Amino acid sequence: METKNLVFGIITGALVGAGTALLLAPKSGEDMRYSLKSGTANAASSASDFAVTAKEKTQLATTRGQEIIQMIREITPVVQEAISVVKEWKEVLQTSAGELKTEVQGFKSSESSSDDSSHSAQSSTSSQSSSSQALPEGRTPSSVGF
Repeated sequence: METKNLVFGIITGALVGAGTALLLAPKSGEDMRYSLKSGTANAASSASDFAVTAKEKTQLATTRGQEIIQMIREITPVVQEAISVVKEWKEVLQTSAGELKTEVQGFKSSESSSDDSSHSAQSSTSSQSSSSQALPEGRTPSSVGF
């Protein structure tokens, strides 16, 4: 719509300018006809150039818009898949975090109960510890991977 208004404005301005020039110019008829012809030719050439440029830019914008739409269509399923994978990972991590909390609480409670009973059970485990592997201080068979 704006392009039509601009072209209409250019043509109207050229006609008003030509009419004013006819009325106010102190030229002979032959000079005036030559000026009108060249002015009209220039205006037509400018309007034609403008129309060609507008058409080329419109085609370019349309082509780029179609390319962008195609890229969006190609990217959308990938993004949706990535979102679903992230949601799955989130669920797995939340489950794992809950399990780890439970296991840590179990270790803490078993350590506190084993500290209390370690004095009475130390004599019975000393004979068993000679046959089992020695673990670093503070490590339990579960934390080492046994």
